[in-house]
Amino acid sequence: MTSILDLDPRWRALQDMGGVMDIGFDHPAAWTHAPRNETPFVKEGDDQLASELCRFGDQRFICATLSLPIRGSDDHVVLALWVKVQDASFYAYIETFDGGDLPAACDGQLSSDLGPLAALGSAVSLSFTDAAARPTATLDNGAKDISVDQLLDLYEATGTLSRDDLSKS
Repeated sequence: MTSILDLDPRWRALQDMGGVMDIGFDHPAAWTHAPRNETPFVKEGDDQLASELCRFGDQRFICATLSLPIRGSDDHVVLALWVKVQDASFYAYIETFDGGDLPAACDGQLSSDLGPLAALGSAVSLSFTDAAARPTATLDNGAKDISVDQLLDLYEATGTLSRDDLSKS
């Protein structure tokens, strides 16, 4: 199906580069220790970082998934981002790893810099629907989809891709 985006040279260049790229954050913005990168776990004193969970001082974080449709296309950009949550929500989520019940939905604060979409500390809602999957995040600022311009701004803000890269293809 042809879309209006097919007329946008930036969109065509992005498609030529393999299409929409998902964005993942290695750690919450508050994390001041070395990144986890390819290691499964980082421990610095009492602070711990794994792919799904982070404890930093008295703060607790859960990695969640945010999927935003791209206006004018059938594509979505998926972000693996970090959300600061209350201790009770954090520990209820840990229980699911041992077969416990899914926790109730909870509120948190964004701890990944989404640049043009949402500021650090923005309100986020988490829902837990499948013990084998990350919780789903919803930005409480109402962002339910993303424009191509916002997508490119987000790519630049996260270092995923530069607009200049699109003009080279």
